[in-house]
Amino acid sequence: MMNEEYKITLDAPYPPAKADSCNIFYASLLTNDFAGPVSELSAVTQYTFQSLASKDQKAAALVSGIAKIEMHHMQLIGQLIASLGGIPRFAVQNGCGTSFWNGQLIGYDNSARDFLRENIAAERAAIANYTHRIDQIDDNGVRAVLRRIILDEEHHIDLYGQLLAELDYGDCAFAQAN
Repeated sequence: MMNEEYKITLDAPYPPAKADSCNIFYASLLTNDFAGPVSELSAVTQYTFQSLASKDQKAAALVSGIAKIEMHHMQLIGQLIASLGGIPRFAVQNGCGTSFWNGQLIGYDNSARDFLRENIAAERAAIANYTHRIDQIDDNGVRAVLRRIILDEEHHIDLYGQLLAELDYGDCAFAQAN
């Protein structure tokens, strides 16, 4: 249903999720994108919550579809971490300590307008993180995957923006009719 209204997936193929060489430092950088506060795990979990809690069927279908794409991103990042010699755990290294992912890292708003705005901000933050990661990591295999993921994140911003505009426009039309 939602894929008929919104084209959730892009036609561009994903490059292989394989690093050019082993590098534990690069793997540790990617753990933030795998399971940090702004990460694929956080996106999957937050969008799944929104799809279940939202009373707006279009918004629920859209975030559900995008959650599946984010899950694919999570698998790609996990594969990159493993190919770099790391272990894709649901945790982030903070200096000498480890912070495990938990449900307090996501928002629990079920208002479609509010969570769509929140999701746009989260997608923008993910793009900024991936762009920074591309600058930090000198590995063409990793960079290729991150660039492809950025294309999806940009597309998600467009989709969320389209639905938000529809919701906002609907309110304006309703207000003018009364």
